[in-house]
Amino acid sequence: MAHMSAQRIGKNVWAISTANFFIAGFTKCYMLLPAYMAASGVVDPGRVGWLMGSFYISSFVRPFVGWFTDSAGFRRVLLFSGALASLSGLGILVTNPRSMVFLTGWRILSGVAYSLFAVALTAYQSLAVTGEDRGAGLSVVSSTTNLPYLLVVPACEALLAAGFLKTFLLIPVLMGVGTCVLALRLPQVDMLRPAKRGSGVKTAAVLANPQVRMLLQSVFLFCAVDAGLLSISALGRERGISVSAFFAASAVSSLAIRFFGRSLVDRLPRVRTSWLCAVACALFMASCALPVVRGAFGFGICGILYGLFIGLGYPELLALIIDVAPPEQRSRVTSLFWFFMGLSYLALPVVTGYLAAVVRYRAAFVLLNLALIPLVVFLGLKWEKLQTKPLAPAENQH
Repeated sequence: MAHMSAQRIGKNVWAISTANFFIAGFTKCYMLLPAYMAASGVVDPGRVGWLMGSFYISSFVRPFVGWFTDSAGFRRVLLFSGALASLSGLGILVTNPRSMVFLTGWRILSGVAYSLFAVALTAYQSLAVTGEDRGAGLSVVSSTTNLPYLLVVPACEALLAAGFLKTFLLIPVLMGVGTCVLALRLPQVDMLRPAKRGSGVKTAAVLANPQVRMLLQSVFLFCAVDAGLLSISALGRERGISVSAFFAASAVSSLAIRFFGRSLVDRLPRVRTSWLCAVACALFMASCALPVVRGAFGFGICGILYGLFIGLGYPELLALIIDVAPPEQRSRVTSLFWFFMGLSYLALPVVTGYLAAVVRYRAAFVLLNLALIPLVVFLGLKWEKLQTKPLAPAENQH
């Protein structure tokens, strides 16, 4: 198995980072799907909310990705999901934007592709990136998650503004093809397989660990805040503000904190840092809807601050997978981690869309984010209290 540290970030980390960039780019392009639909004459918030949220129906596939990966191996799963992403992107490209049934079907398929690739890649890196500085290595890899906001999304928004709607939809197809190429170039890692057939890790046994349960609840709430990104282009359109400033600024600050501040992931208390970052992100997301935040400059300031906290909080949660789960359980815990993430991204765009149909997006953003803050604080303090109790050997104290 390849062992990597913050002091010697080799070609393996860069290969994982590049693959992560392409699959993230595939999904981030579709953050502008509400703007594409509006340009095509589809402006109903409820329908657009369902279209955005349908991508995450694939969350129900995620608990099984660990089993799929154990059976077929990382490379086959990654290659298959990359091909599926390319196919679904082509489907969206050729489908009439008013054909909501077909568009939703392609969105679900693209979500399945993303789920397979992202969960498998996360499990892969949990085995490939190990050692005392694993948090730093994971921070470097995750730093590329938001990089498409800086390098890809502004180009997509420019294409939409210029009326090149189909050219915009071609970009995620190309990103999907890139994931196929990179899947073939990732180095092999040793997988821990059960000694006997049928003796593999059971989900019930994994969930018996209270630390794992707290991790899953925490990532659900953390991503419930981050799910606002799926509707922020609709908010920007309602306010007449370009969202590229928010996306680009958050990408820069997120990339900076994850790369240059990667040692913080190993130095700061992970549980406390993760929930404090979620609270800060909710405040800045709600701020985007306030009258005091004006124009692209105001969105950009909110984006910088949002990116700093999202860029620190997410690697902390990723590192907690390694802290709370022994190696033989990490594939299954990773699948559940992504499943609970997906539930947030499935539910929140739909809730936001229907709420916006009643009170508009501005009020919806404020109400939802202010409602999430006390939930995040309560759960975070509860997890900190749990950590003061005796833990199993696999659970690392931070």
